[in-house]
Amino acid sequence: MRHILLSIATVFVLATASAAQAQDAYKIVVNQANPAASVSKIQLAQFFLDRATWDNGTPVAAVDLPATSPVREAFSRELLGNGKWKDASAPPPTVATDREVLAYVRLKPGAIGYVAASTETQGVKVLPVGRADGGGAAQQIVDVGGAIPMPERLAGPQPEYPTVARNSRVQGDVDIEVIIDAAGNVDKARVVKSIPLLDDAALYAVKRWRYKPTVLNGTAVTVRTRVRVSFTL
Repeated sequence: MRHILLSIATVFVLATASAAQAQDAYKIVVNQANPAASVSKIQLAQFFLDRATWDNGTPVAAVDLPATSPVREAFSRELLGNGKWKDASAPPPTVATDREVLAYVRLKPGAIGYVAASTETQGVKVLPVGRADGGGAAQQIVDVGGAIPMPERLAGPQPEYPTVARNSRVQGDVDIEVIIDAAGNVDKARVVKSIPLLDDAALYAVKRWRYKPTVLNGTAVTVRTRVRVSFTL
């Protein structure tokens, strides 16, 4: 019995050490102009598997190491799992060495890559990998598109047609950017395509909509997308 317990303990220690080694095998680097203070595991999966943008609107330009790289193996195993680039015809470029990753990142404002943890990283910015489940200092928001499907709306009222707009024969579409939290509630909403006489009615309705939570890599996440509210006479 003692032998069995020792064996189990040994396996647990080895597994824990292996996980720690995977996390310590690489570090995430971005262009120095990038304003981000950290990046979540969910964001990294999105950045390296699909097209995305940074919060300031700059397109993300990911760069990979070759498949034979042990650093890439550790990075992929921990963060990407079995995920593959959404558009198989145009995956992130692959460079041969850490030095080439750093050169790529220095030159492109939206660039992100990873290098061995021991690599000198002058001229780039190293981002800590944080959590995206509400345990971090800031909420992480994932944009809908590509690998992230449009959330399914479960409930919500249709907007009431404003009397003034109806009497004035005003109709059309109001586009609204919404942030849907991990529970499926509309956390924030703002008009991005306006029809002034219809905006308030559209916002009032959309803020009461509920959605099926979006789950990414087993975790419910906050997402950002656009919805259209149509008013037709």
